[in-house]
Order: sequence, then structure tokens, then C-alpha cells
Amino acid sequence: MREELIMLTAAELDLENNQPTDFPAPRRVYAWIRYPSHALRIQAHAIAYTRTAVKIRFFEPLIMIQREGWVWLNSVTPVPDKDQQ
Repeated sequence: MREELIMLTAAELDLENNQPTDFPAPRRVYAWIRYPSHALRIQAHAIAYTRTAVKIRFFEPLIMIQREGWVWLNSVTPVPDKDQQ
């Protein structure tokens, strides 16, 4: 059985007090995502942010779908320019 991805909840995001801002264009990043039994560092695109979180979009190859969700800001780092190719 496939584990379900864990993203931030509405309570953790608190969008009423932390308004999201969209990036003008998606930015390539590395992000940690969580499953119940493990965490993975993936390449993703950052598409929005708040003071505490980043909304990412990424392709999940095991189930062949594009996913979107919010992760904590400190779990995301920009892809260095040399790796952008």
C-alpha cells in the first residue's frame, strides 16, 4: 500500500494571518517532503510563499502525477545556478 504524502495543514499555514504571495515565475528549489515512514529531498518548483511556508509543485513518479502543497520555509533551498540546466 502506498503511503500518503504529508503536507502542511490549514491550521499550520494560518493563511488568514499569513497572506501568500505568488512568485512572478516558478523558482527551482530543493524541498524536503514527508511521508509517514520517511522523508525525501526532491527537486520542485516554488510557486508561492508566506512568512513561514512555501507552496511547491513537483512530479511524483511513483503515481505519475503532479502534486502541489505547502512545506515549511526552512525545508526549502534554491537550486544553485550551476544546477539550473
